[in-house]
Amino acid sequence: MFCNMRNVIMGSFRSVTLLAALSAVVLAAGCSSHYRGGPPVYSSAYYHYPYRYHYYPSSQVYFHITSGNYYYRDGTKWVRTRTLPSRHHLDSHDRVPLWIDSEKPQVKHKEHRERYRPSPQYRQTKTRDPEERRHNQRMHERFDKRRD
Repeated sequence: MFCNMRNVIMGSFRSVTLLAALSAVVLAAGCSSHYRGGPPVYSSAYYHYPYRYHYYPSSQVYFHITSGNYYYRDGTKWVRTRTLPSRHHLDSHDRVPLWIDSEKPQVKHKEHRERYRPSPQYRQTKTRDPEERRHNQRMHERFDKRRD
């Protein structure tokens, strides 16, 4: 009788252990790093690095943090430059951080112009411009240091 009881207890212990192991596998599968219904996050089909910009709505200027380039409209064409002309004034109160899926921010400029209109109370001041340009330069330099 004692031997029979021992077999029943050991069988129950094995069943509970098996159930716990299966539960752990099922829970771990639910915590995977895959998109539901799609390829994993690290798959090249899904994973990309959008470009990080600062957009200044009142000046309609973009600053690309990675490259340190400014993008602005000059008449009908867009210009890319490392040094922004002095006629454009930047202000941290007017800065909008953007992540854009293109090297050319002007592709979505119409959408940005509509979505990020400057406040009617906002007035540009030339005094904040030098500090904002230095801020952008520091952001670019910090990015360069991380990349090295």
